Amino acid sequence: MVRLAVALYAQGLRPPRVLRECFGVEFPLEFFVTARANRTNPGLLAHYTNLPWQLGVPPDQGGPRRSALAMTDGSERRIFARDPDLVPLMLLVGYGSKFDDMMVCYRLSELLAGSATVFGIKKTVDPGDQEARCGESLLAVLRAHHVSYLEHKEWIIQQPSEWGAGAHTRQDVDAAAALVRRVEELQREAGASG
Repeated sequence: MVRLAVALYAQGLRPPRVLRECFGVEFPLEFFVTARANRTNPGLLAHYTNLPWQLGVPPDQGGPRRSALAMTDGSERRIFARDPDLVPLMLLVGYGSKFDDMMVCYRLSELLAGSATVFGIKKTVDPGDQEARCGESLLAVLRAHHVSYLEHKEWIIQQPSEWGAGAHTRQDVDAAAALVRRVEELQREAGASG
């Protein structure tokens, strides 16, 4: 796919068309808004997968990676081997969030039907694990994840065991709240552009 993407960029295609040619479906606007935000101001509580994010980066911006080892993450490979209809997007991180340690994915068949529904599965992808519907869109899931993380931080600073040296502080809560506002800005941007 990386070789295909490089060839498509050489023909003058832009990221939305390159991803459509690589995956056979249109990616939603929220994907490109999130990708641009990650390149210019990373820091959300998520680890982005290799594909499809690297394919959406034009060569003049440092992508896509030309390595045959582009899919190096074991979770991505296990998810693809298990269900090639799932497109792993990111591993959500943030201790205390109900989404912590979950790999969230688009489903190609859903994208083809015009739906940006996001599904989640444990990053370990054990044989008995089933993916679950997480939300209507990637940005909706990112917001829910960051709100859950914020609520956990707010709960922690109220615990007596957290009073004292090295404990979580109001600054930790404020930083988590800033992440929620950042996701909400991305939602507004995607809504205004859509």
